[in-house]
Amino acid sequence: MAFLSSLCASDLVKIYLNDGLDAVGAAIEKELGNKDFWLEELGDKNLTLGYYDKDVVIVKTNKNDKILKVYSYTNGKIKKEFEQKEVITGLMGDKEKEGDLKTPIGFYELGAKFNPGDQYYGPFAFATSYPNLLDKVQGKTGGGIWIHGYPLDGTRLDEFKTRGCIALFNDKLEDFAKVVAGKKVYVLTEEKDSVKAKKDEIASLMADLFAWKYAWTESDVNAYLDFYDEEEFKRFDKSTFSQFASMKRVIFSRKEHKIIKFSDISISPYPNLEDEKMYRISFYEDYYTKNYQFRGNKILYVKLDKKGKMKILAEQ
Repeated sequence: MAFLSSLCASDLVKIYLNDGLDAVGAAIEKELGNKDFWLEELGDKNLTLGYYDKDVVIVKTNKNDKILKVYSYTNGKIKKEFEQKEVITGLMGDKEKEGDLKTPIGFYELGAKFNPGDQYYGPFAFATSYPNLLDKVQGKTGGGIWIHGYPLDGTRLDEFKTRGCIALFNDKLEDFAKVVAGKKVYVLTEEKDSVKAKKDEIASLMADLFAWKYAWTESDVNAYLDFYDEEEFKRFDKSTFSQFASMKRVIFSRKEHKIIKFSDISISPYPNLEDEKMYRISFYEDYYTKNYQFRGNKILYVKLDKKGKMKILAEQ
């Protein structure tokens, strides 16, 4: 990681001599909320499919063009590994409910290869993580959205018969399986123009993510809550922003000493039909207070408002 943009070694030494080691850490944490630092840190990385701390594979399907492409992402470099044209998807439009025959528009994880137990789905299949948390808090229903093959008996598939799944030719499915084997795989499904992340937006989100973390660490409840969308936010238990804010004000009033660390960060563009600048942010969180500890993965679904500030829509 490049040295922090507006802090030099002499600045940190002075902070250490005057206020101690904890103050140095606090100064660095605050600097991580600086967008200019992240613009420099991101450098010339290819961020069109997002930012990832670790190597990943991204399966990108455009429902309008009927094309599925697979890209590998390694240290800011993107390479196309696979493509099939004329893939079969569900009906156009975003999936809203069970039985609407639509392929969901969004960003999901892809599970391991499995045998579906029915020749109709081809030799094997992969399950996506639909519905994700954002889908659930928005009231969307349904499930069983897979990437699979064609019936082994030669029966023709069409967009109605996939019931929202994505179907590849069986020989292509075999090639697809080799490309994604043993990898961390995400599925991005879009319908309009190709979704592309932007460096400026990624830098803003990284800065806001750490500014949100800093406010959390310092128990600055107003700064913390300002990163949430008051109208659209819903917690995983579907509590509203007002209910969530009341709970957080009580917790923050205790002024507990907190140690919060984020690692394995990924920021992915989130397709949608409303042309909102939406992203999925995931990271590993290490949280410690005297009375509560948590270690595990966390996911935020966010959008950028008109001023370019991160607003959290759902939190897992």
